[in-house]
Amino acid sequence: MHHSQINTRYAKSLFLLAEEKGILDDIRKDMDILLSVLEDNPEINTLLEHPVIKTSKKTQLLNEIFKEEVSNHTLSLLHLIVKNNREKHLNEICRYFVVMYKKNKGIRTATITTSFDLSRTHLESIKRSIEKIFKASVELDSKVNESIIGGMIIQVDDKQLDLSVARQIKQLKTKLFDIDFNDIKEII
Repeated sequence: MHHSQINTRYAKSLFLLAEEKGILDDIRKDMDILLSVLEDNPEINTLLEHPVIKTSKKTQLLNEIFKEEVSNHTLSLLHLIVKNNREKHLNEICRYFVVMYKKNKGIRTATITTSFDLSRTHLESIKRSIEKIFKASVELDSKVNESIIGGMIIQVDDKQLDLSVARQIKQLKTKLFDIDFNDIKEII
């Protein structure tokens, strides 16, 4: 079975169960917890994906890490994933669930990149503006990239607005190279 089909099948099954039980928001929180723990601790992925470690040990490890953190439904999914030797798909299954959740709730994802950290007040103001423009709820992520020099880059889903100083300098440089220097001689 193709990797994306595996991710989709497990995520969709969990999504439909959560929707049926009315616990979509709770399972979304579980997915955020799983993704955070797995991204912050790559050694857990290494252990889960190791072919020599027995399924029972992997299940025990997951119980120790997540039993107090996630719902029984999510824990059951983790056990099923390990039982079916799909551990290497866990991150993508979680990510795909989040994508399905956002689509279902009409939530758009936005990323703002600036050359310095923005205050919480500025981020909230930008978030409200984006929500107003797109008429949708927005989950805003912020990144710092000093190479943009100043200004900002706003990306909402697959749309990007580049208001960075670096882009403006690049455009200016392009315009300068397009100048016909014979015209300048006539002016001088």
